[in-house]
Amino acid sequence: MRSPLIHIGYNKTGSTWLQREFFPLQAFGFKALLDLEDRKRIYRYLVAEHDLYYMPDKVLTYCAHRLCGEEELLPVLSAERFSGDPHSGGYDSVRIAERLHGLFPDSRILIVVREQRSMILSTYTQYVRAGGVRSLRRYFHPPERGSRRLPQFDFRYFDYAPLVECYINLFGKEQVKVLPYEWLSEAPERFLREILSFAGLFNLRRAALLSSLPFGKRVNEGYGPFSLRAKRWYNRFFLENALHPGAPFPLPEGIERRAVSLFQKADALLPSFFARADRQKRMRFIERFIGQRYAEGNARLAELAGLDLKALGYV
Repeated sequence: MRSPLIHIGYNKTGSTWLQREFFPLQAFGFKALLDLEDRKRIYRYLVAEHDLYYMPDKVLTYCAHRLCGEEELLPVLSAERFSGDPHSGGYDSVRIAERLHGLFPDSRILIVVREQRSMILSTYTQYVRAGGVRSLRRYFHPPERGSRRLPQFDFRYFDYAPLVECYINLFGKEQVKVLPYEWLSEAPERFLREILSFAGLFNLRRAALLSSLPFGKRVNEGYGPFSLRAKRWYNRFFLENALHPGAPFPLPEGIERRAVSLFQKADALLPSFFARADRQKRMRFIERFIGQRYAEGNARLAELAGLDLKALGYV
């Protein structure tokens, strides 16, 4: 089996769009190894499995089976969970990196980063979407009692340089590519050409195909100010999961979907300046809170990746 291109995320950097609209297209020379059900399986085999029960042969057998008959294509393993989970501080990101290296030591590693203030705001919205109940201020201050038992939010997760260095140390500098999410949103064809070149798949025919991709397609509908607040209260009483295991009146998932649809319809009735003002307020709070926290790490990252992150608005 050819060594795959491994895309590890980060979360909130266009991973879902890449997984749905780019990596499955064999016209670009890719063979995506993960669909929705496969992502659940590979999560159990590779990410969630306890160290004492981890069996690398399961992962290798699964990947070889998925590639059977299409060995001329470049296999792609794309899962943002490989970079760790933001709501638990990425506590297992190094362990996952070591497992990936043990499985595919000659792979190319693609890492997509995002300016931290925007990233943290989007991550908080994802937290509420997934079932969280805490306000933004309290999300930044997880309870200390019991923190030795359960990993929680950690600002260090968003300092990208240490994890990039970890992958460089494992796979080699030439095998690791870091791209900014801002290119995907502002110059998507450039972003995808960089991926094709890094994967060794770039040619003029494939470059010409890029313009036909649905760059404006939204794959995760955002939450407006009403939805964000209403969903937090819904979660508190009616949604029980690992982020909030104590809901007193848990309801089926279908009811949650219908409730969210109603919340978003209410958001659509609000004047647009409400959403802009709410976002600006949260961004100002985040800016005051993190200050220059990521300046040193971003300088290291810019040197490692050969990127002008300052020009893209990074601290």
